[in-house]
Amino acid sequence: MAYAGPRDLLEIDLTARTARRTPLPDAVFADALGGVGLAVLLLEQRVHGPIDPLGPENPIVLAAGPFASTPVPAANKHALAAISPLTGLLNEGLSSSHFSAVVRRCGLAAIVVTGIAERWTTVAIDGDAVRFEDATPLVGLSARETTKALRDEYGDRSLRVCAIGVAGERGVRYATVENDGRQAGRGGTGAVFGAKRLKALALRGRGEVVLADPGATAALSATLRERALGPKTAKYRVLGTGANLRVLQRMGQLPTRNFTAAQFEGAERVTPERARESSETYVELRAGCAGCPVQCEHLYVRRDRDRRRAAASEYESVWAFGPNCGVADLDAVLDAIGRCDELGLDTISTGSAIAFAMECAEHGLVPRDAFGPALGFGNGAVLVPAVEAIATRQGLGDLLALGVRAAAARLGGGAQRFAMHAKGLELPGYEPRALPTYALGLATCTRGACHNRSATYDRDLRDPSADPDPPARAAEAIAAEDRAVAWDSLVLCKFVRDCFVDFEAEAAALWSAVAGLPLDGDGLRAAAQRTWERKRAINARLGWTPADDRLPERLLLEPIADGPFAGRRVEPDSLVALQRAYERLRAEAGTGVPVA
Repeated sequence: MAYAGPRDLLEIDLTARTARRTPLPDAVFADALGGVGLAVLLLEQRVHGPIDPLGPENPIVLAAGPFASTPVPAANKHALAAISPLTGLLNEGLSSSHFSAVVRRCGLAAIVVTGIAERWTTVAIDGDAVRFEDATPLVGLSARETTKALRDEYGDRSLRVCAIGVAGERGVRYATVENDGRQAGRGGTGAVFGAKRLKALALRGRGEVVLADPGATAALSATLRERALGPKTAKYRVLGTGANLRVLQRMGQLPTRNFTAAQFEGAERVTPERARESSETYVELRAGCAGCPVQCEHLYVRRDRDRRRAAASEYESVWAFGPNCGVADLDAVLDAIGRCDELGLDTISTGSAIAFAMECAEHGLVPRDAFGPALGFGNGAVLVPAVEAIATRQGLGDLLALGVRAAAARLGGGAQRFAMHAKGLELPGYEPRALPTYALGLATCTRGACHNRSATYDRDLRDPSADPDPPARAAEAIAAEDRAVAWDSLVLCKFVRDCFVDFEAEAAALWSAVAGLPLDGDGLRAAAQRTWERKRAINARLGWTPADDRLPERLLLEPIADGPFAGRRVEPDSLVALQRAYERLRAEAGTGVPVA
Protein backbone atom coordinates (compact mmCIF):
# COMPACT_ATOMS: atom_id res chain seq x y z
CA MET A 1 0.00 0.00 0.00
CA ALA A 2 1.14 3.57 -0.71
CA TYR A 3 0.70 6.72 1.36
CA ALA A 4 -2.55 8.30 0.18
CA GLY A 5 -2.18 11.89 1.36
CA PRO A 6 -0.30 14.89 -0.04
CA ARG A 7 3.39 14.04 0.04
CA ASP A 8 5.34 16.92 -1.50
CA LEU A 9 8.06 18.83 0.33
CA LEU A 10 8.46 22.45 -0.76
CA GLU A 11 11.95 23.85 -0.03
CA ILE A 12 12.21 27.64 -0.22
CA ASP A 13 15.53 29.51 -0.21
CA LEU A 14 14.86 33.18 0.51
CA THR A 15 18.42 34.22 -0.27
CA ALA A 16 18.43 32.68 -3.74
CA ARG A 17 14.67 33.24 -4.23
CA THR A 18 14.22 29.65 -5.36
CA ALA A 19 11.63 26.97 -4.63
CA ARG A 20 12.02 23.24 -5.17
CA ARG A 21 9.23 20.72 -4.84
CA THR A 22 9.96 17.02 -4.33
CA PRO A 23 7.82 14.07 -3.20
CA LEU A 24 8.63 12.41 0.11
CA PRO A 25 8.76 8.60 0.13
CA ASP A 26 6.29 6.38 1.98
CA ALA A 27 8.99 5.50 4.51
CA VAL A 28 9.04 9.08 5.81
CA PHE A 29 5.33 9.00 6.68
CA ALA A 30 5.55 5.51 8.15
CA ASP A 31 8.41 6.75 10.33
CA ALA A 32 7.20 10.20 11.39
CA LEU A 33 3.40 10.17 10.71
CA GLY A 34 3.14 13.95 10.16
CA GLY A 35 2.86 17.18 12.12
CA VAL A 36 5.54 17.47 14.81
CA GLY A 37 7.00 14.07 13.94
CA LEU A 38 7.59 15.13 10.34
CA ALA A 39 8.80 18.62 11.29
CA VAL A 40 11.34 17.20 13.75
CA LEU A 41 12.58 14.64 11.20
CA LEU A 42 13.12 17.38 8.60
CA LEU A 43 14.91 19.57 11.15
CA GLU A 44 17.14 16.69 12.25
CA GLN A 45 18.25 16.27 8.63
CA ARG A 46 19.26 19.94 8.46
CA VAL A 47 20.66 20.83 11.90
CA HIS A 48 24.06 19.25 12.47
CA GLY A 49 25.58 21.49 15.14
CA PRO A 50 25.26 24.85 16.92
CA ILE A 51 23.65 27.53 14.72
CA ASP A 52 22.51 31.12 15.09
CA PRO A 53 18.71 30.95 15.50
CA LEU A 54 18.47 34.32 13.73
CA GLY A 55 20.88 33.36 10.96
CA PRO A 56 20.17 32.11 7.44
CA GLU A 57 20.91 28.47 8.25
CA ASN A 58 18.06 28.10 10.78
CA PRO A 59 15.28 26.23 8.94
CA ILE A 60 11.64 27.07 9.47
CA VAL A 61 9.66 23.86 8.99
CA LEU A 62 5.90 23.86 8.54
CA ALA A 63 4.46 20.33 8.53
CA ALA A 64 0.78 19.64 7.99
CA GLY A 65 -1.14 17.37 10.30
CA PRO A 66 -2.07 14.14 8.50
CA PHE A 67 -5.79 14.66 9.27
CA ALA A 68 -6.01 18.26 8.02
CA SER A 69 -8.61 18.75 5.28
CA THR A 70 -10.26 15.41 6.07
CA PRO A 71 -13.49 14.56 7.93
CA VAL A 72 -11.52 13.92 11.16
CA PRO A 73 -12.72 16.50 13.74
CA ALA A 74 -10.45 18.70 15.87
CA ALA A 75 -7.57 18.00 13.47
CA ASN A 76 -7.13 20.90 11.03
CA LYS A 77 -3.68 21.60 12.42
CA HIS A 78 -0.03 21.98 11.49
CA ALA A 79 3.34 22.08 13.24
CA LEU A 80 5.77 24.99 12.97
CA ALA A 81 9.34 24.24 14.03
CA ALA A 82 12.71 26.01 14.14
CA ILE A 83 15.60 26.56 16.50
CA SER A 84 14.32 28.98 19.12
CA PRO A 85 15.97 32.40 19.54
CA LEU A 86 14.64 32.37 23.11
CA THR A 87 16.14 29.06 24.25
CA GLY A 88 18.72 28.23 21.56
CA LEU A 89 17.12 24.78 21.37
CA LEU A 90 14.47 23.01 19.32
CA ASN A 91 11.11 24.73 19.30
CA GLU A 92 8.02 23.17 17.75
CA GLY A 93 4.67 24.84 18.04
CA LEU A 94 1.20 24.10 16.74
CA SER A 95 -1.40 26.17 14.97
CA SER A 96 -4.68 25.32 13.35
CA SER A 97 -7.74 26.06 11.26
CA HIS A 98 -8.23 26.81 7.55
CA PHE A 99 -4.56 27.54 6.76
CA SER A 100 -3.60 24.04 7.90
CA ALA A 101 -6.14 22.48 5.56
CA VAL A 102 -5.05 24.57 2.56
CA VAL A 103 -1.42 23.46 2.98
CA ARG A 104 -2.56 19.95 2.10
CA ARG A 105 -4.87 21.18 -0.64
CA CYS A 106 -1.72 22.60 -2.25
CA GLY A 107 -0.48 19.01 -2.37
CA LEU A 108 2.06 19.68 0.38
CA ALA A 109 3.08 17.64 3.39
CA ALA A 110 5.66 20.20 4.52
CA ILE A 111 7.41 23.48 3.72
CA VAL A 112 11.02 24.25 4.66
CA VAL A 113 12.25 27.87 4.53
CA THR A 114 15.93 28.82 4.75
CA GLY A 115 18.08 31.86 3.92
CA ILE A 116 17.41 35.57 4.42
CA ALA A 117 15.53 37.70 1.92
CA GLU A 118 17.14 40.90 0.67
CA ARG A 119 13.95 42.81 1.46
CA TRP A 120 10.69 42.09 3.25
CA THR A 121 8.98 39.29 1.36
CA THR A 122 5.68 37.47 1.07
CA VAL A 123 5.97 33.95 -0.32
CA ALA A 124 2.80 33.25 -2.30
CA ILE A 125 2.01 29.60 -2.97
CA ASP A 126 -0.77 29.06 -5.49
CA GLY A 127 -1.13 25.33 -6.03
CA ASP A 128 2.14 24.36 -7.74
CA ALA A 129 3.28 27.95 -8.37
CA VAL A 130 5.52 29.89 -5.96
CA ARG A 131 6.13 33.66 -6.14
CA PHE A 132 8.35 35.96 -4.08
CA GLU A 133 6.59 39.30 -3.63
CA ASP A 134 7.66 42.58 -2.05
CA ALA A 135 6.15 42.89 1.43
CA THR A 136 7.64 46.29 2.28
CA PRO A 137 4.19 47.96 2.26
CA LEU A 138 3.05 45.43 4.88
CA VAL A 139 5.74 46.25 7.44
CA GLY A 140 4.20 47.54 10.65
CA LEU A 141 0.89 45.80 10.09
CA SER A 142 -0.50 43.17 12.42
CA ALA A 143 -0.92 39.62 11.12
CA ARG A 144 -4.65 40.20 10.72
CA GLU A 145 -4.12 43.49 8.90
CA THR A 146 -1.56 41.73 6.69
CA THR A 147 -4.08 39.03 5.86
CA LYS A 148 -6.71 41.61 4.91
CA ALA A 149 -4.23 43.58 2.80
CA LEU A 150 -3.15 40.48 0.88
CA ARG A 151 -6.71 39.34 0.33
CA ASP A 152 -7.61 42.78 -0.97
CA GLU A 153 -4.56 42.81 -3.24
CA TYR A 154 -5.30 39.37 -4.67
CA GLY A 155 -9.05 39.90 -4.74
CA ASP A 156 -9.56 36.57 -3.02
CA ARG A 157 -11.28 36.29 0.36
CA SER A 158 -10.41 32.58 0.51
CA LEU A 159 -6.65 33.30 0.58
CA ARG A 160 -5.05 31.77 3.67
CA VAL A 161 -2.17 33.60 5.32
CA CYS A 162 0.25 33.08 8.17
CA ALA A 163 2.14 36.22 9.11
CA ILE A 164 4.02 38.08 11.80
CA GLY A 165 3.31 41.39 13.48
CA VAL A 166 5.51 44.17 14.78
CA ALA A 167 7.11 42.00 17.49
CA GLY A 168 8.36 39.50 14.90
CA GLU A 169 9.66 42.30 12.69
CA ARG A 170 11.59 43.75 15.65
CA GLY A 171 13.02 40.39 16.69
CA VAL A 172 11.32 39.95 20.07
CA ARG A 173 12.52 36.54 21.18
CA TYR A 174 9.00 35.33 21.93
CA ALA A 175 7.20 36.74 18.90
CA THR A 176 4.39 34.64 17.44
CA VAL A 177 3.27 33.57 13.99
CA GLU A 178 -0.47 33.92 13.37
CA ASN A 179 -2.93 32.37 10.94
CA ASP A 180 -6.73 32.47 11.03
CA GLY A 181 -6.50 34.24 14.39
CA ARG A 182 -4.58 31.31 15.86
CA GLN A 183 -1.08 31.69 17.29
CA ALA A 184 1.97 29.48 17.02
CA GLY A 185 3.03 31.25 20.13
CA ARG A 186 5.83 29.94 22.27
CA GLY A 187 9.57 30.04 21.67
CA GLY A 188 9.84 32.92 19.21
CA THR A 189 9.38 31.46 15.74
CA GLY A 190 7.96 34.88 14.81
CA ALA A 191 11.41 36.36 15.43
CA VAL A 192 12.90 33.76 13.07
CA PHE A 193 10.42 34.89 10.40
CA GLY A 194 11.49 38.48 11.08
CA ALA A 195 15.20 37.69 10.87
CA LYS A 196 14.57 36.14 7.45
CA ARG A 197 12.49 39.18 6.42
CA LEU A 198 9.62 36.81 5.79
CA LYS A 199 6.47 38.79 6.52
CA ALA A 200 3.96 36.20 5.38
CA LEU A 201 3.16 32.93 3.65
CA ALA A 202 0.03 33.24 1.49
CA LEU A 203 -1.64 30.07 0.20
CA ARG A 204 -4.28 29.20 -2.33
CA GLY A 205 -4.97 25.50 -2.77
CA ARG A 206 -7.95 23.82 -4.35
CA GLY A 207 -6.66 20.30 -4.81
CA GLU A 208 -8.34 17.21 -3.45
CA VAL A 209 -7.02 15.40 -0.38
CA VAL A 210 -7.40 11.69 -1.09
CA LEU A 211 -8.41 9.25 1.68
CA ALA A 212 -7.14 5.68 1.60
CA ASP A 213 -10.39 4.31 3.03
CA PRO A 214 -13.18 6.90 2.90
CA GLY A 215 -15.74 4.60 4.52
CA ALA A 216 -13.62 3.73 7.53
CA THR A 217 -12.48 7.35 7.88
CA ALA A 218 -16.09 8.57 7.90
CA ALA A 219 -17.19 5.99 10.48
CA LEU A 220 -14.27 6.59 12.85
CA SER A 221 -14.58 10.36 12.46
CA ALA A 222 -18.32 10.25 13.21
CA THR A 223 -17.65 8.38 16.44
CA LEU A 224 -15.01 10.88 17.52
CA ARG A 225 -17.24 13.82 16.61
CA GLU A 226 -20.15 12.39 18.62
CA ARG A 227 -17.92 11.92 21.66
CA ALA A 228 -16.47 15.43 21.23
CA LEU A 229 -19.97 16.84 21.55
CA GLY A 230 -20.54 14.98 24.81
CA PRO A 231 -19.63 15.53 28.47
CA LYS A 232 -15.89 14.91 27.99
CA THR A 233 -15.43 18.34 26.40
CA ALA A 234 -18.17 20.22 28.26
CA LYS A 235 -15.67 22.38 30.17
CA TYR A 236 -14.18 23.72 26.96
CA ARG A 237 -17.52 24.31 25.27
CA VAL A 238 -19.10 26.04 28.26
CA LEU A 239 -16.27 28.25 29.54
CA GLY A 240 -13.02 27.27 27.82
CA THR A 241 -9.70 26.84 29.59
CA GLY A 242 -10.41 29.92 31.69
CA ALA A 243 -12.43 27.59 33.93
CA ASN A 244 -9.07 26.48 35.35
CA LEU A 245 -8.73 29.74 37.30
CA ARG A 246 -11.27 28.86 39.95
CA VAL A 247 -10.07 25.26 40.12
CA LEU A 248 -6.39 26.09 40.63
CA GLN A 249 -7.21 28.89 43.06
CA ARG A 250 -9.23 26.47 45.16
CA MET A 251 -6.47 23.85 45.01
CA GLY A 252 -3.74 26.32 46.00
CA GLN A 253 -1.87 25.77 42.74
CA LEU A 254 -2.33 29.19 41.10
CA PRO A 255 1.09 30.89 40.73
CA THR A 256 0.72 34.47 41.91
CA ARG A 257 2.97 37.55 41.74
CA ASN A 258 5.79 35.82 39.88
CA PHE A 259 5.48 32.59 41.87
CA THR A 260 5.80 34.25 45.28
CA ALA A 261 2.36 32.87 46.27
CA ALA A 262 0.02 30.08 45.15
CA GLN A 263 -3.34 31.73 45.70
CA PHE A 264 -4.54 35.10 44.43
CA GLU A 265 -7.00 37.12 46.45
CA GLY A 266 -8.26 38.80 43.26
CA ALA A 267 -8.64 35.63 41.18
CA GLU A 268 -12.44 35.72 41.12
CA ARG A 269 -12.43 39.16 39.50
CA VAL A 270 -10.65 37.94 36.35
CA THR A 271 -12.49 34.65 35.77
CA PRO A 272 -14.64 34.11 32.66
CA GLU A 273 -17.51 33.39 35.04
CA ARG A 274 -17.19 36.98 36.29
CA ALA A 275 -17.40 38.33 32.74
CA ARG A 276 -20.36 36.11 31.90
CA GLU A 277 -22.21 37.09 35.05
CA SER A 278 -21.67 40.77 34.10
CA SER A 279 -23.65 40.45 30.87
CA GLU A 280 -24.72 44.07 31.12
CA THR A 281 -21.06 45.04 30.80
CA TYR A 282 -19.49 42.35 28.60
CA VAL A 283 -20.40 40.63 25.37
CA GLU A 284 -19.28 37.00 25.04
CA LEU A 285 -18.29 35.70 21.61
CA ARG A 286 -17.47 32.14 20.57
CA ALA A 287 -14.84 30.91 18.14
CA GLY A 288 -12.89 27.80 17.29
CA CYS A 289 -10.84 26.02 14.66
CA ALA A 290 -12.19 24.87 11.31
CA GLY A 291 -13.86 21.49 11.54
CA CYS A 292 -13.84 21.34 15.33
CA PRO A 293 -17.12 20.55 17.12
CA VAL A 294 -15.88 21.87 20.47
CA GLN A 295 -15.45 25.58 19.57
CA CYS A 296 -13.56 26.19 22.80
CA GLU A 297 -12.57 29.83 22.43
CA HIS A 298 -14.52 32.27 24.58
CA LEU A 299 -13.87 35.96 23.90
CA TYR A 300 -15.09 38.96 25.87
CA VAL A 301 -15.35 42.66 25.12
CA ARG A 302 -17.08 45.53 26.87
CA ARG A 303 -20.41 46.38 25.26
CA ASP A 304 -19.27 49.94 24.57
CA ARG A 305 -16.31 48.75 22.45
CA ASP A 306 -15.86 47.44 18.93
CA ARG A 307 -16.40 43.68 18.96
CA ARG A 308 -13.25 43.27 16.88
CA ARG A 309 -11.37 44.12 20.08
CA ALA A 310 -12.69 41.05 21.88
CA ALA A 311 -9.94 39.05 23.61
CA ALA A 312 -9.85 35.36 24.42
CA SER A 313 -10.22 34.40 28.06
CA GLU A 314 -7.76 31.51 27.79
CA TYR A 315 -6.41 30.33 31.12
CA GLU A 316 -2.70 30.79 30.38
CA SER A 317 -3.18 34.30 28.99
CA VAL A 318 -5.43 35.48 31.83
CA TRP A 319 -3.09 33.91 34.38
CA ALA A 320 -0.02 35.59 32.85
CA PHE A 321 -1.41 39.14 33.13
CA GLY A 322 -3.78 38.53 36.04
CA PRO A 323 -2.56 36.45 38.99
CA ASN A 324 1.07 36.35 37.85
CA CYS A 325 1.18 40.16 37.77
CA GLY A 326 -1.11 40.49 40.78
CA VAL A 327 -3.69 42.31 38.62
CA ALA A 328 -7.37 41.84 39.49
CA ASP A 329 -8.72 44.17 36.77
CA LEU A 330 -10.43 42.14 34.03
CA ASP A 331 -10.44 45.02 31.54
CA ALA A 332 -6.70 45.56 31.97
CA VAL A 333 -6.03 41.84 31.53
CA LEU A 334 -8.19 41.53 28.40
CA ASP A 335 -6.64 44.67 26.92
CA ALA A 336 -3.14 43.26 27.44
CA ILE A 337 -4.12 39.96 25.81
CA GLY A 338 -5.70 41.75 22.86
CA ARG A 339 -2.65 43.98 22.40
CA CYS A 340 -0.36 40.94 22.40
CA ASP A 341 -2.44 39.40 19.64
CA GLU A 342 -2.27 42.60 17.59
CA LEU A 343 1.48 42.98 18.00
CA GLY A 344 2.30 39.28 17.71
CA LEU A 345 3.54 38.36 21.20
CA ASP A 346 3.29 35.15 23.20
CA THR A 347 1.07 35.99 26.16
CA ILE A 348 2.76 33.59 28.61
CA SER A 349 6.26 34.93 28.03
CA THR A 350 5.08 38.55 27.84
CA GLY A 351 3.13 38.37 31.09
CA SER A 352 6.02 36.55 32.73
CA ALA A 353 8.48 39.21 31.54
CA ILE A 354 6.30 41.95 33.01
CA ALA A 355 5.92 40.06 36.31
CA PHE A 356 9.70 39.66 36.39
CA ALA A 357 10.12 43.39 35.80
CA MET A 358 7.59 44.17 38.55
CA GLU A 359 9.61 42.19 41.07
CA CYS A 360 12.85 43.71 39.84
CA ALA A 361 11.33 47.17 40.34
CA GLU A 362 10.40 46.26 43.91
CA HIS A 363 14.08 45.49 44.55
CA GLY A 364 15.38 48.62 42.84
CA LEU A 365 16.88 46.83 39.84
CA VAL A 366 14.79 48.70 37.26
CA PRO A 367 13.00 52.07 37.51
CA ARG A 368 9.38 52.01 38.59
CA ASP A 369 8.47 54.61 35.95
CA ALA A 370 10.04 52.66 33.07
CA PHE A 371 6.67 52.39 31.28
CA GLY A 372 4.95 55.48 32.67
CA PRO A 373 2.44 54.01 35.17
CA ALA A 374 4.08 52.59 38.26
CA LEU A 375 5.72 49.23 37.60
CA GLY A 376 4.59 47.03 40.45
CA PHE A 377 2.39 44.07 41.27
CA GLY A 378 -1.30 44.88 41.10
CA ASN A 379 -1.16 47.90 38.79
CA GLY A 380 -3.15 46.96 35.70
CA ALA A 381 -2.50 50.36 34.13
CA VAL A 382 1.09 49.39 33.34
CA LEU A 383 0.27 46.24 31.35
CA VAL A 384 -0.53 47.69 27.92
CA PRO A 385 2.31 50.26 27.95
CA ALA A 386 4.71 47.45 28.90
CA VAL A 387 3.38 45.18 26.15
CA GLU A 388 3.84 47.95 23.58
CA ALA A 389 7.35 48.77 24.79
CA ILE A 390 8.37 45.11 24.52
CA ALA A 391 6.94 44.72 21.01
CA THR A 392 8.64 47.88 19.75
CA ARG A 393 11.88 47.30 21.71
CA GLN A 394 11.70 50.65 23.52
CA GLY A 395 13.50 51.38 26.79
CA LEU A 396 13.18 48.59 29.34
CA GLY A 397 11.03 46.77 26.80
CA ASP A 398 14.14 46.19 24.68
CA LEU A 399 15.70 44.24 27.55
CA LEU A 400 12.55 42.27 28.36
CA ALA A 401 12.19 41.37 24.66
CA LEU A 402 15.15 39.02 25.16
CA GLY A 403 13.20 36.86 27.64
CA VAL A 404 13.62 36.66 31.40
CA ARG A 405 16.75 34.46 31.33
CA ALA A 406 18.77 36.87 29.19
CA ALA A 407 17.27 39.94 30.86
CA ALA A 408 18.23 38.67 34.32
CA ALA A 409 21.76 37.88 33.18
CA ARG A 410 22.20 41.43 31.89
CA LEU A 411 20.66 43.06 34.96
CA GLY A 412 22.61 41.07 37.52
CA GLY A 413 22.16 42.12 41.14
CA GLY A 414 20.32 38.91 42.01
CA ALA A 415 17.74 39.27 39.21
CA GLN A 416 18.24 35.61 38.31
CA ARG A 417 16.23 34.74 41.43
CA PHE A 418 13.17 36.35 39.82
CA ALA A 419 13.58 34.76 36.36
CA MET A 420 11.03 31.96 36.20
CA HIS A 421 12.05 29.81 33.25
CA ALA A 422 13.37 26.39 32.26
CA LYS A 423 15.98 26.33 29.48
CA GLY A 424 15.03 29.95 28.74
CA LEU A 425 11.30 29.36 28.19
CA GLU A 426 9.11 31.11 30.76
CA LEU A 427 7.04 28.90 33.08
CA PRO A 428 3.32 28.38 32.42
CA GLY A 429 0.65 28.85 35.07
CA TYR A 430 0.83 25.76 37.28
CA GLU A 431 2.61 25.50 40.63
CA PRO A 432 5.50 22.97 40.32
CA ARG A 433 6.19 22.94 44.05
CA ALA A 434 2.80 21.27 44.56
CA LEU A 435 3.20 18.92 41.57
CA PRO A 436 6.39 16.82 41.73
CA THR A 437 5.83 14.80 38.54
CA TYR A 438 5.02 17.99 36.68
CA ALA A 439 8.20 19.56 38.08
CA LEU A 440 10.19 16.68 36.59
CA GLY A 441 8.40 17.13 33.24
CA LEU A 442 9.24 20.85 33.16
CA ALA A 443 12.88 20.09 33.84
CA THR A 444 13.26 17.38 31.19
CA CYS A 445 11.02 18.81 28.46
CA THR A 446 12.99 19.29 25.26
CA ARG A 447 11.18 22.56 24.53
CA GLY A 448 11.76 24.09 27.95
CA ALA A 449 8.97 24.98 30.39
CA CYS A 450 6.00 23.68 28.40
CA HIS A 451 2.91 22.12 29.98
CA ASN A 452 1.67 20.91 26.59
CA ARG A 453 4.78 18.83 25.82
CA SER A 454 5.04 17.43 29.36
CA ALA A 455 1.49 17.23 30.71
CA THR A 456 2.69 15.19 33.68
CA TYR A 457 0.42 16.54 36.38
CA ASP A 458 -2.23 13.80 36.18
CA ARG A 459 -0.26 11.64 38.65
CA ASP A 460 0.10 14.61 40.99
CA LEU A 461 -3.61 15.35 40.98
CA ARG A 462 -4.31 11.71 41.87
CA ASP A 463 -1.56 11.62 44.49
CA PRO A 464 -0.82 15.08 45.96
CA SER A 465 1.63 13.69 48.52
CA ALA A 466 5.20 14.91 48.58
CA ASP A 467 6.53 11.36 48.28
CA PRO A 468 8.76 11.48 45.18
CA ASP A 469 8.46 7.74 44.31
CA PRO A 470 11.08 8.20 41.55
CA PRO A 471 10.46 5.08 39.39
CA ALA A 472 6.69 5.51 39.24
CA ARG A 473 6.73 9.27 38.70
CA ALA A 474 9.52 9.03 36.11
CA ALA A 475 7.62 6.34 34.21
CA GLU A 476 4.49 8.50 34.16
CA ALA A 477 6.49 11.52 32.99
CA ILE A 478 7.93 9.50 30.11
CA ALA A 479 4.51 8.13 29.16
CA ALA A 480 3.04 11.66 29.18
CA GLU A 481 5.87 13.01 27.02
CA ASP A 482 5.52 10.23 24.45
CA ARG A 483 1.74 10.51 24.40
CA ALA A 484 2.05 14.26 23.74
CA VAL A 485 4.38 13.54 20.82
CA ALA A 486 1.81 11.14 19.37
CA TRP A 487 -0.97 13.73 19.67
CA ASP A 488 1.22 16.42 18.11
CA SER A 489 2.27 14.21 15.21
CA LEU A 490 -1.25 13.19 14.26
CA VAL A 491 -2.07 16.35 14.92
CA LEU A 492 -5.15 16.10 17.14
CA CYS A 493 -6.35 18.72 19.58
CA LYS A 494 -5.58 17.62 23.13
CA PHE A 495 -8.95 18.91 24.26
CA VAL A 496 -10.51 15.72 22.85
CA ARG A 497 -8.04 13.48 24.70
CA ASP A 498 -10.77 11.99 26.89
CA CYS A 499 -12.90 11.14 23.84
CA PHE A 500 -10.91 7.97 23.15
CA VAL A 501 -11.46 4.69 24.94
CA ASP A 502 -8.06 3.36 23.83
CA PHE A 503 -6.20 6.30 22.34
CA GLU A 504 -3.26 4.45 20.77
CA ALA A 505 -5.37 1.76 19.09
CA GLU A 506 -8.16 4.07 17.93
CA ALA A 507 -5.84 6.86 16.75
CA ALA A 508 -3.66 4.37 14.87
CA ALA A 509 -6.73 2.93 13.12
CA LEU A 510 -7.81 6.43 12.15
CA TRP A 511 -4.34 7.24 10.73
CA SER A 512 -4.31 4.00 8.71
CA ALA A 513 -7.77 4.72 7.29
CA VAL A 514 -6.67 8.18 6.17
CA ALA A 515 -3.07 7.45 5.15
CA GLY A 516 -3.29 3.93 3.76
CA LEU A 517 -0.23 2.58 5.58
CA PRO A 518 -0.50 0.01 8.38
CA LEU A 519 -0.26 1.28 11.95
CA ASP A 520 -1.33 -0.17 15.29
CA GLY A 521 -1.10 1.07 18.86
CA ASP A 522 2.41 -0.31 19.37
CA GLY A 523 3.53 1.32 16.13
CA LEU A 524 2.10 4.67 17.21
CA ARG A 525 3.98 4.50 20.51
CA ALA A 526 7.20 3.53 18.70
CA ALA A 527 6.83 6.45 16.28
CA ALA A 528 6.36 8.84 19.21
CA GLN A 529 9.49 7.48 20.93
CA ARG A 530 11.51 7.95 17.72
CA THR A 531 10.40 11.56 17.48
CA TRP A 532 11.23 12.22 21.13
CA GLU A 533 14.68 10.75 20.55
CA ARG A 534 15.19 13.03 17.55
CA LYS A 535 14.16 16.03 19.62
CA ARG A 536 16.76 15.31 22.22
CA ALA A 537 19.40 14.48 19.59
CA ILE A 538 18.84 17.88 17.94
CA ASN A 539 19.22 19.63 21.30
CA ALA A 540 22.41 17.68 22.01
CA ARG A 541 23.86 18.86 18.68
CA LEU A 542 23.01 22.41 19.74
CA GLY A 543 24.96 22.01 22.99
CA TRP A 544 22.35 20.77 25.47
CA THR A 545 23.36 18.30 28.19
CA PRO A 546 21.28 16.76 31.03
CA ALA A 547 22.89 19.30 33.35
CA ASP A 548 20.72 21.92 31.62
CA ASP A 549 17.53 20.21 32.84
CA ARG A 550 17.13 22.66 35.71
CA LEU A 551 14.30 24.52 37.39
CA PRO A 552 14.33 28.11 38.72
CA GLU A 553 16.09 28.36 42.05
CA ARG A 554 13.00 29.97 43.60
CA LEU A 555 11.18 26.64 43.28
CA LEU A 556 14.04 24.86 45.06
CA LEU A 557 14.77 27.40 47.79
CA GLU A 558 11.52 29.21 48.56
CA PRO A 559 8.57 27.17 49.90
CA ILE A 560 5.01 27.97 48.87
CA ALA A 561 3.90 30.79 51.12
CA ASP A 562 0.16 30.15 51.37
CA GLY A 563 -2.71 27.76 50.78
CA PRO A 564 -3.01 24.01 51.35
CA PHE A 565 0.53 23.36 50.07
CA ALA A 566 2.21 26.03 52.21
CA GLY A 567 5.74 24.98 53.06
CA ARG A 568 6.10 22.73 50.01
CA ARG A 569 9.07 23.24 47.66
CA VAL A 570 10.86 21.22 45.01
CA GLU A 571 13.37 19.30 47.11
CA PRO A 572 16.69 19.36 45.19
CA ASP A 573 17.65 15.80 46.22
CA SER A 574 14.22 14.48 45.26
CA LEU A 575 14.40 16.17 41.87
CA VAL A 576 17.82 14.64 41.25
CA ALA A 577 16.47 11.20 42.15
CA LEU A 578 13.55 11.68 39.77
CA GLN A 579 15.87 12.79 36.97
CA ARG A 580 18.16 9.79 37.49
CA ALA A 581 15.17 7.43 37.37
CA TYR A 582 13.94 9.20 34.26
CA GLU A 583 17.29 8.89 32.45
CA ARG A 584 17.62 5.25 33.47
CA LEU A 585 14.17 4.36 32.17
CA ARG A 586 14.78 6.24 28.92
CA ALA A 587 18.06 4.39 28.46
CA GLU A 588 16.47 0.99 29.20
CA ALA A 589 13.81 1.72 26.56
CA GLY A 590 16.52 2.46 24.03
CA THR A 591 15.37 6.05 23.64
CA GLY A 592 18.02 7.77 25.69
CA VAL A 593 20.63 9.85 23.88
CA PRO A 594 24.25 9.35 24.99
CA VAL A 595 25.70 12.73 25.90
CA ALA A 596 29.40 13.22 26.59
